[in-house]
Amino acid sequence: MINIISAVAENGIIGAGGKIPWDFPEDRKYFKKMTSGNIVVMGRRTFQEIGFPLPDRYNIIVSSTEKYRSENMVTVTDFATALETARDYSEKNSIPEIFLCGGAEIYRQGLEVADRLYITEIKSRYSGDVFFPEFSEKNFILVSREDITRMSFCIYERTGKEL
Repeated sequence: MINIISAVAENGIIGAGGKIPWDFPEDRKYFKKMTSGNIVVMGRRTFQEIGFPLPDRYNIIVSSTEKYRSENMVTVTDFATALETARDYSEKNSIPEIFLCGGAEIYRQGLEVADRLYITEIKSRYSGDVFFPEFSEKNFILVSREDITRMSFCIYERTGKEL
């Protein structure tokens, strides 16, 4: 199953100057819980912001300019190759979940193939220069929502009605 996971401010912001403009331990814990033991796909800038391969996950980095090497990590040059690599690794290792975890271009391309969206809706507006791409509620329907003080953990599933 292909999933997108992201935290998104009320105004759609997901990044500012190459950084995430907030730091909520609750969201980091949720991200770790959802992605651990699975496959993560991210762009080069997202990987550089994190600074290391995420432990207990198979990391696929999309970059046309850099080549990263480490245990449990591979670099590919484009999104299509990332998906093919993730699906192959998933099948060979019986790992059913693939998580697309940024940045904006990975999300934009991922919305076309994702089965599920894990969106942490941050209950504040932030300044920034990177936005989560809009998605239609005709394509994804909210199936779960957990509200906590500063955010809501929302899960959307593809409806099957592509418009």
